[in-house]
Amino acid sequence: MTDRMMRDMLQSPVLANTARPPQVIVDGEYFHNESAQRLNKNVIADRLRVALNNAAAGRMVFVARHNADMVEQERRLKRAGKVDVGTTGLTKAAAGGDYRLSGRINSIDAVNVRSGVAQRYNQVVFEMVDLERGTIVWSGMYEFSRAAADDVVYR
Repeated sequence: MTDRMMRDMLQSPVLANTARPPQVIVDGEYFHNESAQRLNKNVIADRLRVALNNAAAGRMVFVARHNADMVEQERRLKRAGKVDVGTTGLTKAAAGGDYRLSGRINSIDAVNVRSGVAQRYNQVVFEMVDLERGTIVWSGMYEFSRAAADDVVYR
């Protein structure tokens, strides 16, 4: 799913064909799991961010919002003179996001009482939201299903 999503995003002219690379936030903050299964949404977000960052080859810049505390701490140390400014110098502010990825994960479960086969249909919807205008500049829906006769193995 993440590979397909990465290819879809990089084909979007709004995201990949701009004069200045857009600054994008990809973290698990606005992913909602409404499925019947427990899952770590940060695993999906991390995989997407890493794959997109590698494939974007500079066409998108990724804001490390999940590391905002770390960035803020270093900025305070530099401005207080406790450490030097490093090699890149100082900026007025940390990077803001142009777009942020949000998503929802849903599932529908069914069990055949005669055969004992459990089947789960999964749907994952992602939207890239313009953080100034509130518009959706890209969206993708990914579906898959799984089935198994033994519910313990199935889960």
